[in-house]
Amino acid sequence: MVGCTAVVGIIASIVAVGSQHIMRSSPVVAEAYYKSAAREEPEGRSWSGRQQTEPAQFDIARSAAPVARVESKQPSPAAAKLINDTTGKVPKAVPLADGIENIEAKRDAISRAVEGFLAAKTVEAKLPFIRDPERVKPLMLDFYSRQPMPDLAWRGLGRLVQVDEPGYRFGYVQALFENAPAVTLIIEEMDDGGFRVDWECLVRYGEMSWGDFLRLRPAEPKLLRVKASRAAAAPTQGVVGAEWLELRHPEQPGTVLAFFRRDDPLFAPLLDQLNEGKWRDVPLTLHLGYQAGAGPEAADHVAITGVEGKGWLNLTSSLHR
Repeated sequence: MVGCTAVVGIIASIVAVGSQHIMRSSPVVAEAYYKSAAREEPEGRSWSGRQQTEPAQFDIARSAAPVARVESKQPSPAAAKLINDTTGKVPKAVPLADGIENIEAKRDAISRAVEGFLAAKTVEAKLPFIRDPERVKPLMLDFYSRQPMPDLAWRGLGRLVQVDEPGYRFGYVQALFENAPAVTLIIEEMDDGGFRVDWECLVRYGEMSWGDFLRLRPAEPKLLRVKASRAAAAPTQGVVGAEWLELRHPEQPGTVLAFFRRDDPLFAPLLDQLNEGKWRDVPLTLHLGYQAGAGPEAADHVAITGVEGKGWLNLTSSLHR
């Protein structure tokens, strides 16, 4: 009996330590975001009433431990003071660790910044809390002209996970609400110790809705955030030397076949991301346009003309034509 009790105690300790390790910042776990978007898209996970895809590393953490603690609800009038006047980019000349170091110790400051972002009810009010506000402001105005801004009752933070992206201090945070399912956000730590939300990644921003893209079939390329998988079969009337992908929106129905030339150096970053994600449900930010003047056989085919950033994040190393 004494021996069995000891063994059980040892196993319980190992499980507890393992769970705590996963719930703390983990570059290895957070890296899963870039390797693949979440496989599961359960009903009810929504942002602005739409289906929400939860990043893969939170699925991993959920399998090992319950939702992390939620801090007590307190008003945060000083949240805006945490935000500096930079554009949201970390200067490359300054040596940086990859990801937000000791992210759990910064929970309170992160909570104030995220709460301030969510509490802001206008685009202007949200700008101090987001990455690259000058560039993103017209995108926000465009997006919220198409759909209402959500009204969410803040509850607190759930999980915090460090994101291992070279040269950037990124992290994932889980925002919890009283009146809606949890959503996940990417945040960046600034030089002054404040934090900013990546708005584009949060809302999966595109220059037009996925439904309109499929319906209007624009020949002029549009920037869209999608999930990509290797096409089951290349079209018989396809482009010589092309690589074919099946693209879908993370929240809206409908798929298209899209192609790019893998021997074009422009698409080296795209190939890197597809290889990391094993060519299945890889989150990408792409410039897409229907083939202008294509015959009936290729009428439904889409050309990939460029790739931005990494995953759904807009990084400084963007390339497009």
